[in-house]
Amino acid sequence: MTKSKSLWISLGLAMSLIAVIPCYAAQADSIGVRSVRTIPQSRVTGTEAELQTVHVWPGHGVSISFFGTQETIKRVWLDDPSRVLMDVDGCLEGLSNRECKNPGAGLIHLRQIEPLRIRGIPVATDGALLTVVTETQGGERKTYNFRVVMGKGTPTYSMVQIAPDVTKVEALPSDSIAIATINKGIQVAAQSRWITSTNPLWGKLQKLVQELEAGKNLTTAAQSAGVSQRLVERLLELGSQPQKSRVLPSRR
Repeated sequence: MTKSKSLWISLGLAMSLIAVIPCYAAQADSIGVRSVRTIPQSRVTGTEAELQTVHVWPGHGVSISFFGTQETIKRVWLDDPSRVLMDVDGCLEGLSNRECKNPGAGLIHLRQIEPLRIRGIPVATDGALLTVVTETQGGERKTYNFRVVMGKGTPTYSMVQIAPDVTKVEALPSDSIAIATINKGIQVAAQSRWITSTNPLWGKLQKLVQELEAGKNLTTAAQSAGVSQRLVERLLELGSQPQKSRVLPSRR
């Protein structure tokens, strides 16, 4: 390939990236609710678990889904029900007024209500503890704990999805190459000042890398981060270009 032709290809990639990034930067502030917040299973249950905070906004319910783990919810407890109404997609003993012939559920829905005064139950000042007991397909019982907090401002998600952990065996070698290439593409964009760390899109790109490092494929990671496939392709193209051929577009 001639030097002139290589230059034009690099210019084309750079101009394409410039055309895509400002569009996403302009739309970043207008993006509403991020549909799903994914939490790896090991971060919510087991010896390495951390207490996860779940926000519930006024007029905006939040669901906690166990469909991804294929577990059945057997019991739930909310220590302070004075501000949150809880429901499930099935029937659970102690939660339903009717007799449960086949108790079990896969999803919990939480809604904020006007504060109630419940005699004998103190108000949780730092979030109410939600305890969930599930059963795997193999009959193993697991316990999940969440801290339910009243959210303020604009909702940032509508569902909390508990996802199985990705093992090292499931992560293909090609994923690490894609991560490295995308990181290089982001670096080139930053060095060329097409994007800065203060731009809302910067956080989305960092989220994209985190999702890939967690073992998700490009399509799923892009969806979780709120980034289009077109932008991912541009970053891969820019990150795979030889250093000497990365030419900045003319400002004339």
